[in-house]
Amino acid sequence: MIEWIKRWLRKPLGKGGDAAYRIYGATHVGRKRKGNEDFFLIHLEKNLFIAADGMGGHNAGEVASLNAAKHINQYFSFKALSEIAGDGDQIRQRMLDSVAGANRKLREMSRVNKAYRGMGCTVVMGLIEGDDLHLCHVGDSRAYLCNRSGIQLLTTDHSFVMGLVAAGKMTPEEARRSNLKNELTQAIGAVQTIKPDYNCYRLQGGDRLLLCSDGLWDMLSDEEIYRVTKKNRPAKAICEELIEKANAAGGKDNITTVLVIHEAIRRN
Repeated sequence: MIEWIKRWLRKPLGKGGDAAYRIYGATHVGRKRKGNEDFFLIHLEKNLFIAADGMGGHNAGEVASLNAAKHINQYFSFKALSEIAGDGDQIRQRMLDSVAGANRKLREMSRVNKAYRGMGCTVVMGLIEGDDLHLCHVGDSRAYLCNRSGIQLLTTDHSFVMGLVAAGKMTPEEARRSNLKNELTQAIGAVQTIKPDYNCYRLQGGDRLLLCSDGLWDMLSDEEIYRVTKKNRPAKAICEELIEKANAAGGKDNITTVLVIHEAIRRN
């Protein structure tokens, strides 16, 4: 892997001004799995990045994660991006539609090919428009925001235990330790209809956005993730250290990290 460094204008998505981002993505099979069913995609010209995790224990998880990410990327064509530029409502709807389309794509692949039946994946995706982060996810792949204030989990896992947490029947700490924590309530390709979550956030200089699969956050606490992610190091080094620590903690699953470092551009 190499570190991708990109400076882009907000203008391609309809806003003036400049922003700079350093982006790096990496994936590792871990210490227990024979194959890697995770997949990540970074498209610099579109300001689009995706992390997907093929469902463990199901058929062709690697096919699911690859095709879901590819479908979403294709759905955000340059023509489509120009049409939704500057319109938050349209961006939101297109993100939701892209994930719904990926769900239909995987279900159709499963229908026509017996080898793919039962496959599915989780997805977390981000689209940056200037300083605005548009975020959408299904399943338990996560997005974290790290800055001087600490670490913030931007996504809520679509899982059985997080439903209990929301209902006040389990604490977040109990959910993390539960043997049921990997039981999902939503995944792309697994059900006829999905309900992805969408949110929009304003990024500031120094913010670090981390997309990751459960192979990372299940091995490391949020505090451990924060201690590495906040370091003043290249994005590549941070991703590699996160993966190294997840493997040292057991590496029970595939591990994927996509790190976006926001750097405000100073004008003379």
